[in-house]
Amino acid sequence: MFGRFNEMLYLCDSISRRMKNMKNKEITVNSPKAWFLGIRPSSLGGALMTVFVGSGLAHGTSPETFSWPVAILCALFACLMQVSANLINDVVDFKRGLDKETPERIDRIYANGLLTRRAMNIGIAVCLILGGLVGLTILYLVKDYLAWGGWEIVLTGVIVVACTFLYSTVFAYHGLGDLAVLMCFGLIPVCGTFYVLTYTMVYDALWVAIIAGASIDTLLILNNYRDRDEDPLAGKFTSVVVLGEKFGRYLYLFAGLLCIVMLILVFLDKRISWIGLLYTAIPYLALHIMAWVKMNRIRKGDGLNALYYETPRNFTILGILLTIALW
Repeated sequence: MFGRFNEMLYLCDSISRRMKNMKNKEITVNSPKAWFLGIRPSSLGGALMTVFVGSGLAHGTSPETFSWPVAILCALFACLMQVSANLINDVVDFKRGLDKETPERIDRIYANGLLTRRAMNIGIAVCLILGGLVGLTILYLVKDYLAWGGWEIVLTGVIVVACTFLYSTVFAYHGLGDLAVLMCFGLIPVCGTFYVLTYTMVYDALWVAIIAGASIDTLLILNNYRDRDEDPLAGKFTSVVVLGEKFGRYLYLFAGLLCIVMLILVFLDKRISWIGLLYTAIPYLALHIMAWVKMNRIRKGDGLNALYYETPRNFTILGILLTIALW
């Protein structure tokens, strides 16, 4: 299974490299291809993982209340919020001077002028409006079963939208990005998905949320580690910039080990079997340690880009295996 998964990753890598070698003139401004690159489809895996593990825990806890329509709507909401956050991040980073016009970086779609500011604004507005409608649909479906009549869902939605803006404008530039990821890719989506599918809350949802948030945060840590010299020039002071290169390397390792500790807690609470613990923890731990060893060896330069495929691969495998174990 892992062999085929790696083959898929190599294929995606090959496609990505070919796209990056294209000239910007081959992409029409505001074209569907420009939008496809602008929404960063590869980033949606993390958003979906949070809903998957939350749904897995919900089904294992209360299969009689589990609803496929609600679970699918949660996944759609997560994706819409992720796309809007991506677009906002592109605009903010360009305005702050972090992203500059770089033709060879085809992913910098706004900085290279392939999406106009008006188009970006419309895209952000459409995603937020659609996300709001999806959220209201979830509220309509479950409000009669919730302790506070659904007002807690409204508050959660407001917090999510606020974080969508605050991450790029405040959190990421003031060393709070890691905590924001733990909250926005862990606590809120996992616990929120679990809550609307079971109408209750348990400690295990917190442990699973930390697993999702910490594993996804490894990608942000890697990004901050790679850009630790360039970020301060644009006024971006991540935790790695503030606390140093060595801190960044060991934070990456710690985030993965924290996932294993949380997995053990989930096992001790009898939410997964010992077989589920082993087939979930061992592959992820092995892959994470190998990525960290590579990070220690390379430390700087384009060689770190290889980890941009390995890190999401690692937390994707963890998410799939954990969902199966919880289900």
